[in-house]
Amino acid sequence: MYKFLIRVGVSIICVLVIFVGLDYMISLGLQHTPKNHLETMNVVMHDVCNNDILILGNSRGACGYNPYYLDSILGCNSRNISVSGQTYRISDIRYKLYRRNNNAPKVLLLNIDHIELGPGTLGFEREQYYPYIKDSIVQTILDINHFSWLDTHVPLYRYRGNYKYIGLGLSEFLGIYHLHGKQYKGWTKNPIEWHGETLDKTLEEKGSIDVLYNDTIASIFEEIVANATEEGVKCIMVFSPIYHKVTENLSPSFDTIMDFYKTVSQRYDVPILDYREMPICMDTSYFIDAIHLNYHGAELFTKQLAYDIDSLAVLNR
Repeated sequence: MYKFLIRVGVSIICVLVIFVGLDYMISLGLQHTPKNHLETMNVVMHDVCNNDILILGNSRGACGYNPYYLDSILGCNSRNISVSGQTYRISDIRYKLYRRNNNAPKVLLLNIDHIELGPGTLGFEREQYYPYIKDSIVQTILDINHFSWLDTHVPLYRYRGNYKYIGLGLSEFLGIYHLHGKQYKGWTKNPIEWHGETLDKTLEEKGSIDVLYNDTIASIFEEIVANATEEGVKCIMVFSPIYHKVTENLSPSFDTIMDFYKTVSQRYDVPILDYREMPICMDTSYFIDAIHLNYHGAELFTKQLAYDIDSLAVLNR
């Protein structure tokens, strides 16, 4: 019986060693892959960029702000660190992760709209946190992204069933295969054109567009502005273009959100640049859906944004 228990104990230890080793290899490999949402996450975790302009926002931020035009027109070094599917609870974390390795930017562009202050899609693209499960800042949002105690404490458990990421991590670690990134400084190019049918169906069924607001998220947003302002960072709120039928059919609660943004604007001397009246907002061909710009729309919008930022002279401080 004693020998049997010894054999069982040794077997368990061997399995744990293998699991810990595989977990380490997969995680380290994923920290060097540009797979989708991991591309920007790995940059903010490891790179020293010291960008002049940073863009924070949701997926509208990720596909709508092209740093190439900010850089070329303003002669600066910008980066888009927006988080798709999420709101300012997660944007705040990403900014804090960025600031561990980088100086404060000169300008922080904060995308605002009718959904940025909502709860977001919790757990969306949670794979970006797999290789950083032990990071102290990342751990503050693991629970809201549906990570359990087992995910955070048992080696390999969080990778269960996700063979794509297991294979990708091992391939990167072993030098077998390396993906090439598809983003440009955090901006996601989207060539899709949209024709408005999905929005028409939504309006026919619901009569209006939902507006999302959460007091906790609103407080986090204001805290981002307050802390950045205290550091000498010039914040600018930007309402990037959305298709005009969205603007025209937002539920009445949207007034409450705009009142909040205006209050923060006045309190911290933060300008609001509103692009809902741009001509492209009348044309579906500049969008991939009712609220996300495709790369043609992003080009026209970001160029105009760059000229407007230039007129504010905020980079000369």
